[in-house]
Amino acid sequence: MKQNGIQNVYNKFFINNQANLKQPNQKEAKNPNININIQINNNNSPLSNDFSGVNDIIPKLRQKELEFHPMISDKFNNNNNLKNASTIFPNQNSQFSNIELNKKVIMSSMNDQKTVFILQKILNESKSTEIKLIVKELIGEYRKLILDKYGNFFCKDLFKICDQNERVTILKELSPTLSEDCCNNFGTHPLQALIEYSSTEEEYGLILYSFNDYNKLLLATTDPNGSYVIQKIIMRIPERFRANFNFLFSSFIGFVCKKKYGIVAVKKFIEFTRGENTTQQIMNAIKLNFMNFAVDNYGNYLIQFILEKFANFPEGKEIKNLIFQNFNVMCKSKYSSFICELYVKMLTSEEKSELIKTLDINSIRNSNNPNAIKILKYLSININNNFPSQMQLPLSLNNNSQSNFMNY
Repeated sequence: MKQNGIQNVYNKFFINNQANLKQPNQKEAKNPNININIQINNNNSPLSNDFSGVNDIIPKLRQKELEFHPMISDKFNNNNNLKNASTIFPNQNSQFSNIELNKKVIMSSMNDQKTVFILQKILNESKSTEIKLIVKELIGEYRKLILDKYGNFFCKDLFKICDQNERVTILKELSPTLSEDCCNNFGTHPLQALIEYSSTEEEYGLILYSFNDYNKLLLATTDPNGSYVIQKIIMRIPERFRANFNFLFSSFIGFVCKKKYGIVAVKKFIEFTRGENTTQQIMNAIKLNFMNFAVDNYGNYLIQFILEKFANFPEGKEIKNLIFQNFNVMCKSKYSSFICELYVKMLTSEEKSELIKTLDINSIRNSNNPNAIKILKYLSININNNFPSQMQLPLSLNNNSQSNFMNY
C-alpha cells in the first residue's frame, strides 16, 4: 500500500474527527478488535462502506498519528518509520499503553489540535493511578488549560474521569476565577463538565464561592457562555446548598428575564427552585412589572412559562387574573399576544364566555396583529362583524340567550 494512500486516509480520519474531540463511544470501547476495511486508490475515492476485514492499515494510521508530536513519536520510533508500527501497537487493546503523560508533554502539545486529540485517546485509556498522577502534575496549570483553544477538550475529558478528591484539588485552583472563566468561549465547556460531575458539599461550596458576588453572578447569567454554567449549577447543585445563590439570583430576575440568555437561566431557576420565599419573590417581581414583561420579546416567555408550569397552583391563577384584566391591550401587541393565545387555549367554555364579554372586538380586529385574529378565532368570534355571531358563541351563551328569549 502506497505511502500517499495512507496519508489520504489519515487526512480524512482527522477531518472527520477534528470538530468533535471526545472519547470513543462505549460500543467502540467495548469492541476494540472490530475489523475495518479501508479501500484507497490514487483517485482519492471516498472511504468504503465495506467493513469486512484487513486490519493492517490501522497500526499504520496510529503510527502516523504519533508522528505529529516528536515528544511522543521519539519515545517509541526514533526513525519515524512505519515498519515499527507493529511493535508499538502489538494489539489494539494497548494502542497507547506505553505512552506516559506528564506536564511537559501535555503543555507543549496544546498548540496542535491533532496532537491533543491523541492525548485525549491516551487519557481515556489511562488507569486510575495514572490519572491521579496527571492531576497532580498539572496543578498550577488548570486555568491556562481550560482557556486554551485545544486544551479545554483535554480538560473536559480529564474532569469526567477523575475521582472526587481529584476534582476537589482542581476546583480549589479554579474556584477564585470560575465566574469569570465560565464566560470564556473555551473555558465554559470543561467547567460545565466539572459541575456536572460534582457530588459533594465541598465541591458545591467551591463552585458557588465564585458567585457570591452580585455583579459576577449577574454578568455570568446574561453571558452567552456563562448562562450555560449558571443553568448547570441550578440543575446540579441541590437547592439546600445554594441559599445565598438563590437570594442573589432572585433579586435580579426582573432584569435578566428580558435578556436573550438570561431568560433561559430564569426558567431553569424557577423549575429547579421550590423555596416558598424564593417563589414569592419571583411572583412579586412579575406582578409589579407584568405588562413590562408581557410586551417584551424575551420577558413574555417568563409569563408563558409560569402560566404553563403553575396552571393549577395559586401562582398560575394570579397570572391568569392579570392576563384577564389586560387582555384587550395584550392581544393587540406582538409579543404579549402569544401569552393571550396560550391563555385562551387553557380556558373552559364558561371562562371563554366571561372573557368575550370584556373584549373590544373591533379594536382587536383592527390592531394589524395577525396573531390577534387567530385568538379571536380560538374564541369562536366572527371576525367579519363587530360583534360575536349567535351561532359562533360558546354553548353556554347560546343557552342563556335562548332562555332569556323564552322567558320574555
